[in-house]
This record gives sequence, C-alpha cells and structure tokens, in this order.
Amino acid sequence: MRMPSILITLVTSLFLSIGASHAAVNIVATVNGEPITNYDLTQRAKFIQLATNLDASEENQQRLLDDAIQMLIDDKLKIQAAKSLRTDIESVALPMAKELIDNSYGKDGMSGSKMLRTRGLDPATVQSKYLADLAWSDYLRTKYQDKFGAIEGKIDDELDRLVANASQPQLRLSEIVLSPGPTRSYKQTLDLAGQMVDAIRKGADFAAVAEQYSAAGTGQKGGRIGWVVTNRLPTEFRDILTATKNGAITNPIELDGAVYIFKREGNREKGLADASQARFWLARAILGVPADATNPDRLEAAARIERDSNELDNCEDLVALHNTYGTGAVSKLNEMLFADLAPQMQNLVSSLENGVASEPLAFAEGVAVFMVCKREAPKIDLPSREEVQRFLMDKLFGSISERNLIRLRRSAVIDIRG
Repeated sequence: MRMPSILITLVTSLFLSIGASHAAVNIVATVNGEPITNYDLTQRAKFIQLATNLDASEENQQRLLDDAIQMLIDDKLKIQAAKSLRTDIESVALPMAKELIDNSYGKDGMSGSKMLRTRGLDPATVQSKYLADLAWSDYLRTKYQDKFGAIEGKIDDELDRLVANASQPQLRLSEIVLSPGPTRSYKQTLDLAGQMVDAIRKGADFAAVAEQYSAAGTGQKGGRIGWVVTNRLPTEFRDILTATKNGAITNPIELDGAVYIFKREGNREKGLADASQARFWLARAILGVPADATNPDRLEAAARIERDSNELDNCEDLVALHNTYGTGAVSKLNEMLFADLAPQMQNLVSSLENGVASEPLAFAEGVAVFMVCKREAPKIDLPSREEVQRFLMDKLFGSISERNLIRLRRSAVIDIRG
C-alpha cells in the first residue's frame, strides 16, 4: 500500500483544479485495483465545499481535495466490503440513495438531481456517497448482527435510566466528530474543525457538514443526538455546553484524540419534569372599567369585584359572576402551558391554590380576578422504544465503524498517483 504524506503533488497539475470543467479524465488513485478519476475527485471536492460553505481560498481548495480523495478511498473500501457479504448491495441500495437525494436537495417542485445540476454538481457524485453510506451500514449490521441484536435487551435499561434522570437538567444536541486520517493529521483536523465552526456561524448547514464529515453514527442523521442528561456528559463537554446559548455552536473541543463540535438546540432545566411544561385551566371574571375612568373609580371597581368573588370557591361560580358583568370577554382559559404565560401570569398561577380567587388585577378591559380550576404536572414524555433503539444503534455504529474502516485501510492496496 502506498500512501502520500500530503497530497500536494496530486493537485499541482491543471486537470485537478476544482474550477477545471473540461479537463481530460485521468486515474488519480486505485483502491484494490478499482480506479478513482480526477473527475470523481473534483466533483467530490465541489460537493464538500457546497455542504461546508468553506471559503474558496487556495489553501481550502487543497484541503478539500485532500479530504475528497480520502473520502473517495473510504467509499470504495465500504462498497467492496459490503459486496463481499452481499453482491447485489448497490442495486438494492440505489432506490434509497435516489430518495435521499430528492429529500435532501429537491426544492420548489424540482428534483434533487436537477437542483444539484443547477449548482454544477453531477448527481452521480452525491449518489455514490449515499450508496457507500447505505452499503456500509448494511455491512456492519450484518457482520455484527449479534451486537446489534443485543441492543433489544438494553432498551429497557436505557428507559429506566431516563425515568431515573427525568428531573435532571437536559440538553438537546447535535454533533460533528472529526478523527485524524491517513491524509489529515491531528493538527490539520483541528484546523479543519475551526474552519467548519466559522463556516457554520456564517450560515453553512450544520447537518450537511455532519453528513459529509462526522465520524459518529449520528452523521447519517445530520449529527442529531437528541436530548441527553447534562450530568452524563464528560466534564470537558458539560462545562462548555452549559455556557453555550441555545441555537449556538461550540468551538472545537478536543477529547481522546478526536475533535468535537456541538450545536446546542434546547435545554430543560428540570429534565422531563420541567415545571415550564405544566398546564393550567383558568377561569376569570372581568369587571369593565371605562378607559377614561379616574383612579377612585378604578379602586371602587377593584373593591367591588373583590367583594363579589370573596366567597366563591369554584370556577363555575366565577364564570357565572363574570357573565353578570356583561363584558363579553372569554371567561375560561383552558390548558394553558406555563411557559407560554406572561411573567405576571406565571407568578399569579404559581401562587394560587385551586378554587381560590386572586386579588383584583388591572387589565386593559377593566379589573379582573383569576382562579385556577385545574393544574396538570409536566408529563414525563419518554422517547419510544424505537427512538431509544435508534439512539443505541447509532452509538454502537459509531464505535465500530471507525475501527473497521481503519482495518480496511491497512489491509487494502491503495495507490495514489502523483
């Protein structure tokens, strides 16, 4: 196996420039005898640039080409491995790959393939990438079916952990995990992560970057992890993520030889039992007060509604009182989410017992009293067994994928021509 230290010599000739569109087709590498052409290379580099939105500098073009050749090599290895177990895997996966293209890039009634062509990309380039991912997934699940089969027995344990941690703080996250490779040193990987962060903060799609680059099992889902218990995260992640705002991404984080980028998408201060998710059923009585009423008039209205409601102990009677005032306003406010209430109302309903009228409050319509009819604690809305299964499978997939790919690289005959 012959591997380059850096692929600079590979791209010095004109036909390997990303901008070249009419160059002759040449073989730039072989993987166990199967060719990769300069056309494959430039198209894949364009695809990566489209997804990552990296600046089109000369340095970045070189990096894109370096990454593209390694991705193409890995795709060849993945397909070859998959075909060793299932010779028809490409034809079986092809319809799904085409569907992924349409779902990912189709827009305004135009198919994904047509949209890619409008951006100067050959749809076959994207299709081959999806084919390799699908074939690789099938290969690993077949080869390690005992490990994936054992996940069923772990689902209940994971659900039990979720219940036990239901009231613990949680974060909703997506991730990009970068590992060094044959054509990218650790320092280059860290530099690439920094450029990805800059590109994403300038508008690049986090999910698209994850699909292209992430070594984690979540990469095929755009990096989406979902909700995680904050205290179960490594300290290096937890400290940074708790200081990150929702919707923001972290700077690159180094841990155990890999580089991580996280997007924080939401948080639950009390986990699945977050009080902000409580629901309230309210009743109110409103005594109208003219807009030009004097302060003494308003005080008299407040005193009147307080007298009228002082002895009431249920919402039906409060609604009946409201109807006697004839304002025409809605008297019952059903299933109000605590998080959606204005701060003043949050303080009010938090302080009230069910069936007890509040003190008079001034509103635009007049003076009002409120009563909590019913309150419902937050439901512990656990993920389904299918969702937990996917989470565990993604975790397992990520752990075995890189190990198997490294083995394939070491045993393959790879010739990169410079």
